[in-house]
Amino acid sequence: MTDRKEIRAWIRKKMPDMVQDLERICRIRSVAETKGTSCPPYGQGCIDVLNEMLRIGEENGFSVRNYDSYVGRISLTDGVLPEDGDCGTEKKESIGIWAHLDVVDEGPEGDWDYKPYEPTVKDGYFIARGCQDNKSSAVMGLYALKYFREHGIEPEHPISLYLGTCEEQGMYELDYFLEHYQPPTLSLVPDSGFPVCLGERGNFNGELISGSYCGSLLLDASSDCGQYTVPDRAELVLRDGPELWKKCEGLAEPYSAVRKDGKIVLTASGISTQASMPEKGKSALTALARLVTERELLPEKETEGFRLICDINADHHGTALDVFCEDGPSGPVNLVATQLRMEEGRLVIGFIGKYPITAGDFPFEERARKAAGARNFELKVTKLTAPNYFEPDRQVVKRLTEVSNRVLDRQDVPFVMSGGTYARKLPNALAFGTGMELPPAPEGLFRPGHGDYHQPDESIRLLRIEKALEVYICSLLEIDSLGSLLA
Repeated sequence: MTDRKEIRAWIRKKMPDMVQDLERICRIRSVAETKGTSCPPYGQGCIDVLNEMLRIGEENGFSVRNYDSYVGRISLTDGVLPEDGDCGTEKKESIGIWAHLDVVDEGPEGDWDYKPYEPTVKDGYFIARGCQDNKSSAVMGLYALKYFREHGIEPEHPISLYLGTCEEQGMYELDYFLEHYQPPTLSLVPDSGFPVCLGERGNFNGELISGSYCGSLLLDASSDCGQYTVPDRAELVLRDGPELWKKCEGLAEPYSAVRKDGKIVLTASGISTQASMPEKGKSALTALARLVTERELLPEKETEGFRLICDINADHHGTALDVFCEDGPSGPVNLVATQLRMEEGRLVIGFIGKYPITAGDFPFEERARKAAGARNFELKVTKLTAPNYFEPDRQVVKRLTEVSNRVLDRQDVPFVMSGGTYARKLPNALAFGTGMELPPAPEGLFRPGHGDYHQPDESIRLLRIEKALEVYICSLLEIDSLGSLLA
């Protein structure tokens, strides 16, 4: 019988050490560089943070392995593991916890109220870039192993913590790892919410390129906080003229307009959020597109793209591109225009799409290309990948769900999400935590659009780390008792 009272007491005792370890890795700017880096595979920051996390593992008495600076491993079991391919005649099933140490870019200087790489602990929150997504999960995984070690628990299934370095930029390190090395039998990915994420929607990302050239009034356009983020800033540069200035001057928030060197710089601000949940933010790109269309700032041919942005983001379900579909487990398509730029005189609109797990045969590219063409736009597909799904009737799903609900005092059921984690690429993988419902942050601690993952002033509540570690320790003890992890 799991002694939850003892586990909670042990976690509270270890929290100062966990915060200290999290500070060590959050001080390192580990934005993955996938092109032209002088420090392969993904830049010096990712090498440094991986080495630092492995060093923390060694300091705590664990065996570690560096897989060519792509992935690292900290192991509860000393010596050779089943996935190393040399364990005698009987190969044991094994468990892996997968976290990533790379982070998204911190954004423009001045966006943060707290310094992104000088961790701050305030009002029960840890604040630093990457602390929530996903470095706290790495530290949590380490201390789950430490609980087993300090209590002399020898698991039936070898357990290891795996550490990735390019999750935010395409999970290319996982492609390399799976090509050269053997993954664990069952992988748990603490990069979503509790209880169990059974599947992740398919990806349909692309760019829409205007068939008409701009330039009569529209000189430049920019909005980009990353393809997977609803932007909090969008800007247009227009050719100045008295009639146009009359339409732009005196704009109220969230807009501003200034005249300079024969140009009008028009800006919209918003609240950034993850593109899989656009309703939680306010898109500056949508706001700017709406202003252009409603005030008729540009000629018709130059307005086409802004009208298309408004239509795409009107419902976020792909209706404007004729790709709406839905199913019971995952709901409707989620499709959001998140980027805008000018390229060789043409507007380029970047969008991210997530489609239902049962819609693998849906003709997304064909239908979107036809719909875009009818509006004088070309479609360039940048990503079209299949969804993943883990059968809900497996024992491991039931056990993990039961433990999560018991520890968190919930009645939640397994779910499907729009976000993407390592579970998309790993065999026999489940996203499991660490997200949970908690009271909102104290008033005044963060400005709107700040404090969550991918946002300025990214943070994680220390209570969430405590509760997530309790869920993981109890869950590992529970599923280790299964005869087979995949039954």
